[in-house]
Amino acid sequence: MWKFALVAITAVAWLAVAQASGAADASVLYTTDFKGYTGGSVLDWLRSQHFVAKQDADNKSKIALSIQDGALALEAKKRALGLLLNETDIPGARRIRIEWEVGAFPEGVSYDQGIRSEPIMVYTFFGSEKISSGSMLVPDSPYFIGLFLCEAGRTDHPYTGRYFKAGGRYVCANVVKAGDRIITEFDIGDAVKSYFKLGEIPPVSGFAIGIDTDNAKGNATAKSYIRKIEYLN
Repeated sequence: MWKFALVAITAVAWLAVAQASGAADASVLYTTDFKGYTGGSVLDWLRSQHFVAKQDADNKSKIALSIQDGALALEAKKRALGLLLNETDIPGARRIRIEWEVGAFPEGVSYDQGIRSEPIMVYTFFGSEKISSGSMLVPDSPYFIGLFLCEAGRTDHPYTGRYFKAGGRYVCANVVKAGDRIITEFDIGDAVKSYFKLGEIPPVSGFAIGIDTDNAKGNATAKSYIRKIEYLN
C-alpha cells in the first residue's frame, strides 16, 4: 500500500525500474525506464515493477496505457485523473532528469487562471513527515514537487493547488509544443529548500507520474509520453 496515501492529489507511467549501478554517468543514482517490457498487459507488468495504480489509472475506459517505441504512452480518453505511485527511497538525490513529450494538451487549461490540469506530471516526494493537506477529507502527505510540461505560462514558478498549500508545489518545467520530445533537468534539492523554507533537503522518498484532465474544457482528452526518469546527486 502506498505509504503516503496520496490518492487525493489533484493536479504517472508505469515504468521498469533499475538501480543505475555502473552507469556511464556517475552522478545518476536511480533510473526508471521501459526497457524491460516485452509484451502483455502493461498494467500487470507495471505492478510487477512495484508501481501502484490509483484513481483512474486502471480504468481502461478513461485512461489508455501502452508502450510505444520505448516510451510509455498515457492517454486520457475523457475527463480523468490517473496516478501511479512508487515508494522507492533515493537517498542523496538533488536533481531530476526526465525525457518526455506531450502528444496532445487538454483544452483550456491555465495554472495562472486556476484551471489546473496537465497531460503529464512527475511528482517527487521528500522525507516521511506528513504535512497537512488543508482538509480533513484529504490525506496528509510528505513534501512534494510536481513538474509538468505546459503549452503556455510561467516556467520555474511554484504554483499552489487547492490542497497541500503547506507542502506541495506544481512547476511548469518547460513550455513545449505537442510533438516536441525534450529532456528536462531540474534542481529539486534547491527547490524544496526554497519553496518550503527548509534548512536541509529531506531525502527523496518516492515519486509518481500522473495525467489529469479533470478541470479541462471540451472533451477533456490528452496524451503524453515518458521515456526515462533519472535522479542524480
